Amino acid sequence: MPGPVHDWDKVVHKNISCEDNQSVGNIVAVDRDHVVVTSQGGMSRYRIPKSFVESYDGADCEAA
Repeated sequence: MPGPVHDWDKVVHKNISCEDNQSVGNIVAVDRDHVVVTSQGGMSRYRIPKSFVESYDGADCEAA
């Protein structure tokens, strides 16, 4: 069952999607306040605030 992220290091190299199940990309790094995401194909990089990451099920994350 999905729940909040307790260990941010475990989400590195995991997929992140938005609430409508559209893939945002893959988490490639975590810093103090953000997760760093590359888009599919690695064309773009995004920094998403950790507060936007709503759940983690052990395989994937979901963002608001």
